[in-house]
Amino acid sequence: MPYCEVASDVSLYYEDFGSGPPVVFTAAGSLTHKMWEGQVAALASQYRTITYDWRGTGESDKPRAGYTPDTLASDLCNLVERLDLAPAVLVGHGIGSHVTLLAAAARPDLTRGIVLASAAPWFGGDLDGVSAGLSRDFIAFLQRANEFGDPRGVPYPQACAELAEQWLFHHPQPAAVHHAILEQALSWPQVVINTIARNLVGLDHRQRLAQLACPTLIIQGRHDRKQRYQGAVYLAQRIRNARLVTLENSAHMGQIEELNAFNAALHEFLKTAHRVEHAA
Repeated sequence: MPYCEVASDVSLYYEDFGSGPPVVFTAAGSLTHKMWEGQVAALASQYRTITYDWRGTGESDKPRAGYTPDTLASDLCNLVERLDLAPAVLVGHGIGSHVTLLAAAARPDLTRGIVLASAAPWFGGDLDGVSAGLSRDFIAFLQRANEFGDPRGVPYPQACAELAEQWLFHHPQPAAVHHAILEQALSWPQVVINTIARNLVGLDHRQRLAQLACPTLIIQGRHDRKQRYQGAVYLAQRIRNARLVTLENSAHMGQIEELNAFNAALHEFLKTAHRVEHAA
């Protein structure tokens, strides 16, 4: 199994398919490298695709500490450097988009372009008159799932199942999809997802957005009740060289619900980012 050491005594599991310009995929919260199967299969004939599991999740090492946004972004940057991928297109989904944004802002030398799927300019709430990031209803769900709002307590597998059933999709999904998501979610120890969520609460990219100069694609499902759509609009308006693609029949998991549309937008962006790199 391939592992890359990104910090002292911390190695990340990764998968490496295809050849050509490199694309590095960062998973969403409660998901693993497996969430990108449909994208890797579509792109590996023309691109080198790297998917990986965050520290503390999936098949990667699970250290006692280091679950801060800056450390997670540093892990991503170190992965890109140590696999000799730079400059790469960085693709992030959900809270993985926070990691992608932080990495791109900190290390523009490693970044050919970024793709932010189901993303947000801050963790949650209303800022600048815009409702973006995690919705209040979803935060209330998280609190109940972590036993703060239900006196009986909620078993972790139940909370993971409810996440997929209630918050990720616009249309009902087959049992196989829910099974795959639950399997991935349960490879995140509950203490890890809770710690990461707590450390993300104050994250705010507003000042950081103006620093981004690389080509940027933002992909958002119109019906996302978890990471609200207006956040994507805000990102597109404030990042130079940004383009917003709206998936009209998706919620949070557009790479599954509208697989072909998602992949087409991603493929077109990669062609453009590659041309920009050569033109420079």
